[in-house]
Amino acid sequence: MKKNIYLVFGFSFLVFASLFAKTPKQNPFQLVDVPDSIYLKLESAYKSITGFDNVNAGRNVRNLTDRKNIVFKNDLYSFKGQGPHFPRCIFIFKNPNIYIFRSIGAFDFTGILTEYLECIKFLELTETERVLYLKSIASYLESESGLTYGAETKMLKKR
Repeated sequence: MKKNIYLVFGFSFLVFASLFAKTPKQNPFQLVDVPDSIYLKLESAYKSITGFDNVNAGRNVRNLTDRKNIVFKNDLYSFKGQGPHFPRCIFIFKNPNIYIFRSIGAFDFTGILTEYLECIKFLELTETERVLYLKSIASYLESESGLTYGAETKMLKKR
């Protein structure tokens, strides 16, 4: 009987401890945690590019070269409003500079490529970075091909 009491007490302690134990922060959507200064720039740029305001685009950021990497560092990223009808935009961060593409891949394939050439000069990308980012931009453009993002962006597409 005494053993059963200890067993119940031990099990209760483990259950109680697990409720209050700190667990690593889960991020099932692989969103990158961007600094507030970058968040503000992305929010402003998204409004300027798409006309959509207060859609949390600066927090909906994904790494395009390594989807599983959620640490913000020098790299290529996509950002968009939260919801299926908001188009994805891209930017490249190379400390301390950021280049936000004004074109949207779903609507302006050529504009993205033209801006990428400007970006190479502006950020002074290395050859390794140029090749890596170009491959990721090609994948981004391929996935955006044919997307319309629904009725909400009909006016955006005409711009």
